[in-house]
Amino acid sequence: MALLQFGTTLVFGVPPLWTNENQPDANVRKMQAVLVGVLGTIPTLTLAYVTAPFVHQVFLKIPEHARRSRQDLMRFAHTLTVNPQATANTKLEFVTLRIFPFRKHTTALLHELRALPPMKLRLANIELPKTEGWAKKQRAKSIFRRMYEVLNEPRFKFYVKEGRLYTMKTGVPGVWEEVASRIQEQTVVEQQGADKPKMDAKKTTVGRRTITPIINIEKERMKRQTTRQLRR
Repeated sequence: MALLQFGTTLVFGVPPLWTNENQPDANVRKMQAVLVGVLGTIPTLTLAYVTAPFVHQVFLKIPEHARRSRQDLMRFAHTLTVNPQATANTKLEFVTLRIFPFRKHTTALLHELRALPPMKLRLANIELPKTEGWAKKQRAKSIFRRMYEVLNEPRFKFYVKEGRLYTMKTGVPGVWEEVASRIQEQTVVEQQGADKPKMDAKKTTVGRRTITPIINIEKERMKRQTTRQLRR
């Protein structure tokens, strides 16, 4: 509908305004035509931006031993949640669609992906964050390669439909559930590591006062009590 609206505006709206004989001022006619043309692109551009993370297909690169049978495939998928080495070497390829039905391929390693919590007006549920490791790989690439990737409009957020109703269509239900579980687990682990307080700090300075954390006071008391008991 957005494309139809844009085409209708471009074909039936802009030309009549450009040649409007009821407007004697040519500059006004051109300004009106350009303004209507620009406004006609807003729905299409908005739709392209909002639906950019929508994933049409996900390809999972699997080793040769996982291709022998469905049991081997499920066994490999299960190891993704317990074997960090398998996670580090597992590659995924997301196929997204642009506003026109042209496929766009984005490749990422499983351990690089993070889960996004639900948020109002946000469609994506998986993210490829620009970490220091990602920046290091970018710096290793040539300038022409980086320019090509920028022109190729790289995707960093993805929306994959959840639920067994969608994974049943792949013919291997259960595989994506294991992958999604691994992404969720490593996201939780990373958040816990970021939120973990620094318990080793002995003192905290606030203004001109130096405050000793309560947990350190309790440790000192425990040490004194233990020392007294040993002396007895």
